[in-house]
Amino acid sequence: MKSTAAVLTLCLLVLFLFLSSPPTHATELDRKFVISTNPLLAMFTWYNAELEIAMGSNSTVGLSGDYWTIGDSDDNDETTYMAATFFYRYYPTASFEGFYFGGRIGYNQITAQYVDVDDQTVEEETGDFLAAGIDVGYSWLLGDSKKFYVSLGVGAVRLFGGDLANA
Repeated sequence: MKSTAAVLTLCLLVLFLFLSSPPTHATELDRKFVISTNPLLAMFTWYNAELEIAMGSNSTVGLSGDYWTIGDSDDNDETTYMAATFFYRYYPTASFEGFYFGGRIGYNQITAQYVDVDDQTVEEETGDFLAAGIDVGYSWLLGDSKKFYVSLGVGAVRLFGGDLANA
């Protein structure tokens, strides 16, 4: 599981380096995409990254990836959550700036590792889920060149399918 997060991080870094060289004719009004992550969540073993692309003056689409671990692998009691999501956001004022709301659909995988209390063996279960959700938030493009992106938001996701009966 750790290698999956490392591969995802490496791919996003390569994509960021490739896309971060704007053409020489670009102006600040030509903002076509943003790449973002949350460094604060990384302190809690929750890693995420998003690529958001402008589809018009008020709407964006994007891809996001998440990897989150809860519990302690030393105690054989750990749950891992991975998600790949496609999302749409509508900005009433302008793409990437101000209030936004949107929806998302995606794929989630949850793996639960635990100790069976009956025979003291380590068990592992994996469930694959489809997901649908909503989010709302507020975003800012900061600085003279508007190359620093800050966003605050909340959302909810509902998982469908999959089975983790014992976790």
